[in-house]
Amino acid sequence: MKVKSALILPLVIAIMLMSLTSVSAATKPVVKPIRVFVQDKEIRPTAAPVIRGGRVYIEFRSVVQALGFKVKYDAVKKVINADSEDASFMIDLKTGATYVDGKRFVYDLEAPMIIVSGANTLVMNQLFHATSYLGADFYSDTKIVKVYEAPWGKPKKADLRTIQSIITTHFQTTGGASSITGFELQSWGTYVTVSADVTIRKSGDELLDRIEHEIIKMDREDGDHWVIRDIQSVTEYLDFKSLSQKEASVPEVDKSAIVALLEASIKAKNEENAEALVAMLNPDAPLGLGISSREELLLLLKYRFLKQDIEYETDKSTIVSYEPNKATVYVVLTIRDKENGEELHFRSYILLSLVKTSDGKWYLNPNGDVMLDSETL
Repeated sequence: MKVKSALILPLVIAIMLMSLTSVSAATKPVVKPIRVFVQDKEIRPTAAPVIRGGRVYIEFRSVVQALGFKVKYDAVKKVINADSEDASFMIDLKTGATYVDGKRFVYDLEAPMIIVSGANTLVMNQLFHATSYLGADFYSDTKIVKVYEAPWGKPKKADLRTIQSIITTHFQTTGGASSITGFELQSWGTYVTVSADVTIRKSGDELLDRIEHEIIKMDREDGDHWVIRDIQSVTEYLDFKSLSQKEASVPEVDKSAIVALLEASIKAKNEENAEALVAMLNPDAPLGLGISSREELLLLLKYRFLKQDIEYETDKSTIVSYEPNKATVYVVLTIRDKENGEELHFRSYILLSLVKTSDGKWYLNPNGDVMLDSETL
C-alpha cells in the first residue's frame, strides 16, 4: 500500500503542473501581426512591420512598389531611391537620413526615421505624409497600416492630364473654343481649382474674338472620376479699339435717329433726368432682375442719382453693326465724379445695343450691352 501511494503522488503532481502550464498558455495574450494595405489592397511586405518607441515602421520597398514607384538599391553606397513622376524618396542607410523631393525630412528628433539596414529597410510611416498627395495611418485597434493617395491631396500629373482633357472637351463642345492655353493648377483640398485661358473666335453676329479667363472647380468621384462643379469667367475682348475704324453702312434716317438717341441719353444722365432715361428704354425688354415695373425702375434711378453725382462724356461713338430693327454702337465714355475731384476718373469701352420697335422709334436695349473694358485716368 505504501508503494502504491509513492507511485501515485508523483503522478498527481505532474498532472497539476501540466494543468497550470495549460492555464498559463491559455491566458497569455496573442500578439496580432500588423497588416499593411496600400490603396485598400493588402500587401505582404518582405519584412514585417514593427512598433518601436511608439512609432510604426513599415517596409519601404514593398509599399512604394505597390504605389507604382521605381525603386533602385545601391548596395555599395547603401542608398535607396524611389521615383515616380509625382514624388521622389532617397534613403541614406549609412546616416539614416531620409529625403522627400530632394529635401531632408525629419519627423521626430528623438526617433529614427529608419530601422533595419539593407534593401528591405523599415521606415517610419510619417515619411509618406511628407509628399503632397500620400498619407499613411496606423489603426491600433485593428493593427492595420493604410498607405494611400489622399483624395484631398495635390492631384498627380496623371490626374492633371485627365482634368485638362475634360476641360478641353467641355469648352470645345459647349463654348466653341478654338484653343485652350495657360492651364495651371491653383489649389487643391475640398475642390481642385485650375485656371485656363479659352480663346473663342467670333461667330454669327459677334464682332470680336475673346479670351475667357476661366477658374474651374472640380472634384473627384468614385476614386478617379473628375467632375466640373463650378466655372467662373472673366472675359477679355481682343482688339476692341479697332472697332472705331469699322463703321457700318447705315441709312441716313436711322443714323440720325441713333445719334440723337445716344446724345439724349447722355444728356438725361448728366441732368439726372430719370423720367427721360426710362422713356428711352426698350419697352419690350425685361426691366432687370428684381424690378417688376417701370415705376419701380424710375424710383431706383432717382435713388442712384441722389447717391451719386456723375458726369458722362462721349469720347467716341461708332455704329459697328446695323440691321433695320437693331444696331450696335461702339462707345467710349469718360466718367467723372463731380462731387469728389480726388476720386479716380474712368474711361469705359462699351458695345451699346439699340432696337427699333413697331412704332418706328429707336430705343436703348441695355440687356444687350457689353462692357468691353475700363481704365482709370
